[in-house]
Amino acid sequence: MESVPMSIIIGIEGKKVELRIFASYPIGNLTTGGFWANGNAVGVLTSVPGFIPAINATSIHMDDTFVRYPGAPYIQDTRGLVMTDDGQIIGVNMQGLVSATPHVHDIMANKTGVEPLRWGEMDTFTVWNFQAAAGKYSQLAEGTFVANTRLIPSDNEDTVVYMDYQISQVDAGPLCVDS
Repeated sequence: MESVPMSIIIGIEGKKVELRIFASYPIGNLTTGGFWANGNAVGVLTSVPGFIPAINATSIHMDDTFVRYPGAPYIQDTRGLVMTDDGQIIGVNMQGLVSATPHVHDIMANKTGVEPLRWGEMDTFTVWNFQAAAGKYSQLAEGTFVANTRLIPSDNEDTVVYMDYQISQVDAGPLCVDS
């Protein structure tokens, strides 16, 4: 069976945008010279047409933690819960790197006039895992997912940044064998 990529699309006020980080709490500087911050996010998890099972879910809670060390990418750790339109709760866990380019810094700092990142512009990756009870969505817990990421500058004072993820399921390939 051919796999169909799953994507997360976050809808805010009818716009096709992404994970809306609406609060950012600087936790402080690390003894290693980096900093640590936490943010809260809202959004929806929606599968692309053809992905089985079809997923339409809204976040109940998303907690987004960033750690940044000098000269290194941001380390992102997001955990949360979404509720599907049929009442099932799915756990979401995402970890990965966010490139620390000047363009990313400008978006994160909410500088005026900054353009959104283009798909593929950010050399980074995130790995996604889902926790789902037995039933319709249980296959999510058995899969491995990776995502391409882009950032979109905020367009209002209630939002720090929009993050857009296109998530794809990783399919098993042939086993490696010793020769």
